[in-house]
Amino acid sequence: MRPAVAAALALTSFLAFASAAPAADNPLVGTIWTGAGETARFADIEAAAEKADFVTVGEIHTNAEHHANQARLVAAMTEAGREPAVVFEMVPRGLQGALDAFLAQETPDAATLGERLDWEKRGWPDWAIYRPVAEAALAAGLPMAAGDLDRDTIRAIGRGEQVPQGGVAYSDETREKLGEEIMVAHCNLMPEQAIAPMIAVQQARDLAMADAMIDAGKADGAVLIAGGGHTRTDWGVPFVLRAKATGRSVLSVGQIEVTEGDTDFADYLEEGDTALPYDYVLFTTQSDDTDHCAELEKQMGKG
Repeated sequence: MRPAVAAALALTSFLAFASAAPAADNPLVGTIWTGAGETARFADIEAAAEKADFVTVGEIHTNAEHHANQARLVAAMTEAGREPAVVFEMVPRGLQGALDAFLAQETPDAATLGERLDWEKRGWPDWAIYRPVAEAALAAGLPMAAGDLDRDTIRAIGRGEQVPQGGVAYSDETREKLGEEIMVAHCNLMPEQAIAPMIAVQQARDLAMADAMIDAGKADGAVLIAGGGHTRTDWGVPFVLRAKATGRSVLSVGQIEVTEGDTDFADYLEEGDTALPYDYVLFTTQSDDTDHCAELEKQMGKG
C-alpha cells in the first residue's frame, strides 16, 4: 500500500470544521438550531430524543463541552423513563468483552473504564472528558456497546481485501460529495486513489455502528456517541439506520465548533446546500488551536 493511502486509512475520524482560531467571542457560541436553520433550545432536543428510537450525537473528539452535552442528553432520556443502550464509536468490537466485564462488576467505576479499554493507548483523547457519558449511563444502569470495527478489519477493507456485507448503497451524487468532503477534511493532501478506499472504510464503519445500535437497542433504542462525520443524515449512521431500521425513528444531533469570522448559520452550509446534515445543531467554542493540517502533513511525510 502506498504511504499516503496507509496514512489516510489510519485516521479514525474526519477533521471536521477545524480551524486555527478559538473564536470564543463568536455570537453563535452556545446557540442551538435545527438543521434547516431555525433557532431552537436544548429542551427541544431533549423532547425529540425522548421519543426517538435511535439518537446519534456527534462530537469533535477533543471537545469536553461536546461530551458534557452528550451526557446531558443521555441523562435527560433516562429521566424521562427511557433505557437506551449507549454505543461508542471509540470502542471496537474486539473490546466488547472488556466492556461487558466492566459492567458485570458489582459497583463499576467510570473512572477506571478508560484504562480497561486502553482508551488513550489507542489514540483517543483523555478519558476524563468522556467520563461524564459513562457516568450518565452507569447512573441509570444502561447497557453499553462497542460500535466500531476492529482496526485489522478496517485496514483489510481499505486494502480491498474484505468487503462488508449488508451495506446500504450510496447514490453516485452522495459518493461524489463524500469524496469531496474527505478530501477537504484531510486538507487536500490525499492522492486521488486514496479516496475510494476511504469511502469504503467510511461506509463499513457507519454500517457497523448502525448494526450495533440496532442489536444493542432492541429493548429501548440506542444512543450513538461518535464523531460528527458519522452522525450526518446524508451519508452517516442516521442514513444507514433509516434504510435498515424502517419504521423506527432516528434523531441526529450535530455539534460544530465555530470558526473565526463565520458568525452566521449560513456560513456553515456547504456550497449549494440550504441545511446542515443534522436534525439539530449546537455551536460551541473550539477545544484547541492545533494545526491539524500540519499534523497530517507530518504523518504523511510531507511536512
